[in-house]
This record gives sequence, structure tokens and C-alpha cells, in this order.
Amino acid sequence: MTLLRKSALGPGRAVNCQSCGKKVSVHWAAVFAAIPAFLGGLMLMKSESLPVGIAALVGGVLIMGAIHTYLVPLVRNDG
Repeated sequence: MTLLRKSALGPGRAVNCQSCGKKVSVHWAAVFAAIPAFLGGLMLMKSESLPVGIAALVGGVLIMGAIHTYLVPLVRNDG
């Protein structure tokens, strides 16, 4: 599965595995991968410097993507 395809998955969205054809999704803990992006957005709203806030948001989104791509496991989805 490509990294882009995995990054589009969520606990409620399943796709067919390219290898075996069975439905796969990501573990429910994937929702916690969004915490860095949330904190970056919070910093954007609270920061007095727009460039610092935007950098925090972009950094949070990049960290979220890395966590989701490399640390969140795929799971079989029987539902």
C-alpha cells in the first residue's frame, strides 16, 4: 500500500488490501495522531506572530502525517 493511500485511511474507512484483497483499515488509536496538528492550530490562534503560528501548524501537520504513516498499524476490517 502506498503511503498516500495509507494516509487517507481512518478507523472508519476501509479499503481492499492490494496483496490479499481483504478489507484493511487503521487502528482506532490513529485518532491520536492528530494531536500535533491540533496543537499547531492552537498555537497559530494563540501566537502573536503569524509566521511562528503558521510554522507551528505546518510542523504539526507534518508530524501528524509521519505518525500516521509510520507508527499507526493497519488492521483487518471485518465490518
